[in-house]
Formats: sequence, structure tokens, C-alpha cells
Amino acid sequence: MITSVFLSCTKSESFDVKGDPEVKFFVNNPNYGNAPVNSISYTVVNIPNTAGSGLVNLSSTIPAAIKFPVNSTRAVSQDVVIGAELDNSLIEAYNASNNTSYSAFPAGVFNTTGLVAHMNKGASISADSITIVSDLSLLNTLTGTAYMAPVKLTTVSNSGAGAITGNGKISITYIVVNVEQRKIKYLAAAAEALGLLVTPRTPWAVTFTPAPSTVGNIIDGSTATYSRWTTPVTPYGQVDVNMQAAKNVTGIRLYTSSSSTSTPTQVNVYLSNDGITYNLIGNPLRANLTYASSYNYILFYQAIPAQYIRLQLYYSTSTSTNNGRLAEFDVYAN
Repeated sequence: MITSVFLSCTKSESFDVKGDPEVKFFVNNPNYGNAPVNSISYTVVNIPNTAGSGLVNLSSTIPAAIKFPVNSTRAVSQDVVIGAELDNSLIEAYNASNNTSYSAFPAGVFNTTGLVAHMNKGASISADSITIVSDLSLLNTLTGTAYMAPVKLTTVSNSGAGAITGNGKISITYIVVNVEQRKIKYLAAAAEALGLLVTPRTPWAVTFTPAPSTVGNIIDGSTATYSRWTTPVTPYGQVDVNMQAAKNVTGIRLYTSSSSTSTPTQVNVYLSNDGITYNLIGNPLRANLTYASSYNYILFYQAIPAQYIRLQLYYSTSTSTNNGRLAEFDVYAN
């Protein structure tokens, strides 16, 4: 869920000292959710390169040029040019103060040379914008999950026109990018599964948390037997499967209901090699998963070695007897 939070300052509140007669230059950008104050946020989705090593960029909200204007506390008395520059030293300070883990962008993703905005005499907002050019072909180099580029106002072409505000909250714009490293292929059909369904499954061990009201075999090849939580589980029902030996897992097939409206609303997928440390592979929503012949398909872009699989199944609060039911748990591997 995204919540809008806006910088609570007006032009009059941006004075460094109340009543300061000197014109001060500042930036005022909205920010969202847990993003820093005065930031511009984007998202990137990268996926494994199935044709080789590394990543491929699947989607992004980053534009070819990121732009934001410069404001002044009052109309300027003359034409003026305000300069800005990237200051990556601010990332470490921000992380330390806010318990975050933003990284600097790899070289070349953004061109931050020659950043300027022009403000005409009599105006209080720049006629053009600070413009940061993006190289979208390099988004596949974003191998982390959160990046930051702090762009700080630094210079004024004529000191008689005013000065950069001393308030760091409004002299810096943070360009923030949150990256999803997606390993699950959304809306993948059964024909796209890599490898084959694993058989036999009889040696596997299955446990549920919390214990279901109805306990049935979910690895016997029959959709007539099932385990079910008869009351809604909050926030999810968990199933752990020990396959007894490591496999190159390429996907999971679930039979939960003969009705698409009673399938899990979200599935968190974890894999582990030791049954102790689990890695989150993805958390697709119902709308992200193909439902065909009463099965849901959770298919990976590439094989991931694992012996243990953990699913956290979110169900709606519907009173349907199909809700909260799991009948078959299959695994694809190659």
C-alpha cells in the first residue's frame, strides 16, 4: 500500500531565519510512503537473464530525463542560474540517521554533470528544471534493492540575487529507486514450466502452521484429499515441505480449489537448503498467477537449488468451504 506524504513547507516557511530579507533558493518535491523527505521515487523490476548470466530489466518507471524545478522564497530581482551536483557522501549519513540501506547507483545510470536551472527576473520558480539524464539500458546493473542519488543545490550565479537555503531538508532532492529482483514469472502457463513434476513424493514430509482443522494428504496425487483451515488464519496459513533431498526447483503447482475466487489471495514463497535459513523467492498475488484446470502455477525464471519449500498462503475472509484449503502440492524440477 502506498501512502502519500508531502513536504510540509510553504515558501514562507522555507526561510532559514524567519523574516530573513535575503532570497533563498530551495527545492520542494513530493515523496511517498517511507521515502526520504523531498525525494522523487521510482521502481525497477529486474529478472534473471534466462539466455545467460546477469539480469534483464523487465520494467521501470524511471523516465529518460528526471526533472525538478528550483524555487525561491521571493521573486528574484535579476536573472539567475542555480547549480546543483550529486553528493553521494550524503547516502551514508542518511542511512546512519534513518536505519536504511540505500546504495549509490552504478556509474553511468544517471548523468549528473552540468546540473543547472534558470530563474528569470521577477519569478519565484525556475523557467526550466534541474535535468538528470537516465541511461535506461543500464538498469540491469541494479543488483541491489534500494538506491539513492542525493542532488544538492550548490551555487548561485550572482550572489546579489540570493543564496542557497541552509536548510538541508529543502536544499537536497533524493532520487530514490526501489528494485524488485523478480524470480517468479507472472501469469506463466503450464507449458512454460521448466523441467518436470517431481515423482514420487511419498518420502516427503509436510507440516502446517497453525495445524489445520482438516488434515489430509496433499502429496498423494488426489485432489479429493486435502488439508483445510476451517476458520480464517491470520495473517496466513503456512505449509512446509521437506523433499528429503536437494532439487533444482523450477516451480510449484498448487490445487487449492475448483473455483478461482477461492484460491489464495497471495502466496509467499521461500526456499531453503538446510531447513533453517529460508530465502524469500517472491510473494505473487492471486492476479499474478495463472489459474488453469483448477491449478495455480508458480513458475520460476531459472532453477533454484533447494530441499525445503515454505509457502505462506493468504486467504480471503470468505465463508466458502473451499477457502483455506490445499489439496495438492507439486514441484517442478530439472
